[in-house]
Amino acid sequence: MPNADANGGTPVLETRDLHVFYGKVHAVQGVSIEVRQGEVVAILGANGAGKSSVMRALMGLVPAPRGEVLLRGQQIGAARSDVRVAHGMAYAPEGRRVFGDLTVHENLLMGAYVVRDGGQVGKRIEEIYGLFPRLRERSDQVAATLSGGEQQMLAIGRAMVREPDVMLLDEPSLGLAPVMVKVIYETLRLIRERGMTLLLSEQSAHIALRIADRAYVLENGRVAFSGRAADLRNDPALRESYLGA
Repeated sequence: MPNADANGGTPVLETRDLHVFYGKVHAVQGVSIEVRQGEVVAILGANGAGKSSVMRALMGLVPAPRGEVLLRGQQIGAARSDVRVAHGMAYAPEGRRVFGDLTVHENLLMGAYVVRDGGQVGKRIEEIYGLFPRLRERSDQVAATLSGGEQQMLAIGRAMVREPDVMLLDEPSLGLAPVMVKVIYETLRLIRERGMTLLLSEQSAHIALRIADRAYVLENGRVAFSGRAADLRNDPALRESYLGA
């Protein structure tokens, strides 16, 4: 199995031999990944490969009875989700899961609940409105009335508002029209250029590989490939072997 090349230093986020079970189903089987400062790392694979289970385990939303989760070298595998957020992680979940009965602006404020400085919150929300002008236009609109793409923008903005050390995005293109997928990924490219560290899971590998530095491909809960995204993107044999395309 090809190995991901390292850039040196302690990873921002890391798993070692991670395992997740749902009853008797062994959904994640010894997955080890790392995400370094300023990188975009993609977790790829077919539906049911274990991508979302890894993301949810990283955020403490499902138990991981075996293995380690480390944030800047510190073991956080036993920490509650809110503790992980307070220590620099943020999450835009699969299916968006915005607060449907709150306005766009109120959703963004909810994302900033761990930020003590009110002035900083206002500044960060303005930056998000700059990235997503459509959210500014709909700032007083109830989130449940937004389109799927607008809700995805809001989920990403809500995760960004506290300026996390690492942001996790679970299937950001899922269920979106192609034109909206393009908008979302162009914005993720801008976020990357600002130096934010991103870990994203995607079933649509060709989309994620356009912005990723490195990639992990999961098959049946295991890492089948790890390496540079450019290698996977540009080598037809690798694409055929690990992505079936």
